[in-house]
Amino acid sequence: MIHTWAMTCALVASLGAASQPAGGPERVSASAATTERVRLVFSIDQGFGNGLVVNRDIDAARRICEAVKTLRPAYDVFLLFNPQVADKAALESILDAVVAEDVSFVLDVCSSDCQTLGTTTVQNHPVDGVHGVCIGVDDLARYKCRYGEHLAGVRLMELFSMDFTNRAVKTTNPEWNTAGWKLPDDAFFQPDLVRPFLRFARTEGMFVQFSDWHWARLHPWDETLKAQEAALRGLLGEFPGTVIVTYANNEPADKSVPRLRNWHEAVQPFVQDGAAAIGLSDQAWLREPEMSCPVEEVIEWAEQALSIGCRYIQFEPAWYFFKLPRGTFGRGDYRNDPKWQNSGEPLANFERLKTALMERR
Repeated sequence: MIHTWAMTCALVASLGAASQPAGGPERVSASAATTERVRLVFSIDQGFGNGLVVNRDIDAARRICEAVKTLRPAYDVFLLFNPQVADKAALESILDAVVAEDVSFVLDVCSSDCQTLGTTTVQNHPVDGVHGVCIGVDDLARYKCRYGEHLAGVRLMELFSMDFTNRAVKTTNPEWNTAGWKLPDDAFFQPDLVRPFLRFARTEGMFVQFSDWHWARLHPWDETLKAQEAALRGLLGEFPGTVIVTYANNEPADKSVPRLRNWHEAVQPFVQDGAAAIGLSDQAWLREPEMSCPVEEVIEWAEQALSIGCRYIQFEPAWYFFKLPRGTFGRGDYRNDPKWQNSGEPLANFERLKTALMERR
């Protein structure tokens, strides 16, 4: 594949977009990286009102970078951000700091968070929150120009499960919409909304994570889901080798817990349809509340994924691994609270996960 990042930057420059920050370190492209090294991705900010981004907590971002870099002897490591925040200067200040630390990152482009958080909170302003679109392709191209190879991938998150949730709220379970988010009149998941991001990622040599817990193999009663998966297979065939299809172990009511040994059966078939690989979204949301989840369970899921050959594992939420307040919908500034001094420091959960992962190299 011909890498066209330089062409993208030339186009963006002609539109007057910002150039890549001077002095930023260069990294090998995601497409050129060896396929033998496992990618580890840590979600850092989903767009919560008291998140690291809206608070411009650059020191926390730097501490997180220093922590995850200790995994680099054995893994390729990335941070994940949702770019739906209205204060783009705050977002860019954090991304600038991450790039200055020579850490690459992933951006959410379509996500359930853009409906649940994006349509109900003042600090967020997604492009199309009711359909989960966090950012436009034009703005994504500008960030690619600004940050180059450090912008390594994008994520599509919970498009199937959120579509199911919306249908349930409209019919049998209106009480699920406790936060008052805005619902689309039509389907939440639409291939035409996803396709431009897949095209951009493939052209730029970026990877794509498609993450969900709602799969036909596990929920055969959902007839709509079967058609949605057929549409996904079509997209995988249209952009072969671009998308890593991942199972997310945050299915409500602890239903993911017994799937530890067979979750991969839900996503493995997509490889023959054109998926680059399968992976795991390994989340403390496995248990409710998430901070009650023993880190040994998170580690066990990661080790099981590695044992079956997964080359991609994504972890969340941020405050389970790093010293940050639990996410809230309402705006909140924690920076002057003594409780959050040294924000971003790795917690014991991160250290124990790191030890387990490094022992496997």
